[in-house]
Amino acid sequence: MSQDAVFVASEADRWFDRNREALLKLDLQQDLSLRLLQLYGVTPATALEVGGANGYRLAELANRCGARCTVVEPSAAAVADGRTRFPKLTFHVGEAKALPVEGPFDLVVVNYVLHWIDRASLLRVVAELDRVLADGGHLLIGDFAPWLPTQVRYHHLPDQAVYTYKQDYAELFLASRLYQPVAMLSGDGNALDATTADGKRASVTLLRKRLAGAHELREFKPA
Repeated sequence: MSQDAVFVASEADRWFDRNREALLKLDLQQDLSLRLLQLYGVTPATALEVGGANGYRLAELANRCGARCTVVEPSAAAVADGRTRFPKLTFHVGEAKALPVEGPFDLVVVNYVLHWIDRASLLRVVAELDRVLADGGHLLIGDFAPWLPTQVRYHHLPDQAVYTYKQDYAELFLASRLYQPVAMLSGDGNALDATTADGKRASVTLLRKRLAGAHELREFKPA
């Protein structure tokens, strides 16, 4: 069974059950993703969070700027909770590698999700995130940011071949030259998200998608 299938079958719901109470206690004034958006004046009309749990973060964003917000989340339990708790948000049960939405969205958020993605699916996920983000829109990536890419056995499933893959995921988008860096905050993982409890270095990166003008135009003249 692939790592993605493990999360869809069981672990996504178990993660939400373990963290349900912690999510209710989060101080969203200290959420670095929201702080970064506020600092740079990003006020989208439409926003999508992939792996957004019960929608707590986008509910706060909607309150702040009136954005129409959508959450795609593999945990049916999280989606059921979100639909009850935040009825103004739109929810879909789905996976990052096959997003059940069309877009385009002005803002796409993927926060502490990519390190769980099966490596065989990673570039499909990158393509899906790019597909649903509008040209000129912003992509917000929060994840662990070790100095070197690191593979760690997932401690909640010690008897299965499930890992977390920690690396700078913004690099995958910047390498295309179709995304421009806007800002990045880094620090102790414990300070960034209630669910990152191992104290490793983490970062939140804001990128902007720019299809036009991404490359310098030069006329080719044969010798």
